[in-house]
Amino acid sequence: MTRLRLLLGDQLNPRHAWFDTVSSDVLYVLMEVRQETDYVLHHAQKILAIFAAMRRFAQQLREAGHRVAYLCIDDADNQVSLTANLDRLIAQHGATAFEYQAPDEWRLDRQLADYAAQLSLPARCVDSAHFLTTRHDVADFFAARKRWTMEPFYRHMRQRHGVLLEPDGAPLGGRWNFDAENRKPWRGEPPEPPDLRRGT
Repeated sequence: MTRLRLLLGDQLNPRHAWFDTVSSDVLYVLMEVRQETDYVLHHAQKILAIFAAMRRFAQQLREAGHRVAYLCIDDADNQVSLTANLDRLIAQHGATAFEYQAPDEWRLDRQLADYAAQLSLPARCVDSAHFLTTRHDVADFFAARKRWTMEPFYRHMRQRHGVLLEPDGAPLGGRWNFDAENRKPWRGEPPEPPDLRRGT
């Protein structure tokens, strides 16, 4: 009985609740795939930094006693896409359940939700613990409101978490925001920096 848990390159949080318990029934999967390096133009150093962080995190998980399957970009059995690799790993390890942390990108969120929905084994998406809110907090906050501007939500979050507040609950510095100073359009000064990724 193996529960396969997918970790994406931006989900390398050793304090996530997943890692509180070591279990031989859980297999953590990390993979370097062209799907993630090629969907937009990335600087090569960014890609290398992400891969290095993923490899180091996989090593730390192993050292902590967790089971890990890691696919390097040049592994012969790397299918270069998340779903193709997941299909192979689920079959190879006889996985009885699939779990993943909620991706921060809509593109990946939809891909993994669609993938999980078509699986013949139980699949579950858990919170990534990246944010101070859950995905539903914003919708719940605005449910009864006619105007969807973020300033009231930011104020709500500052009050909820005690961020930048005086002891009496007033905003630190006497103002809730500085939006008025932030609304001026850019007039070309300073000039836009060159895009060094293209070698120009």
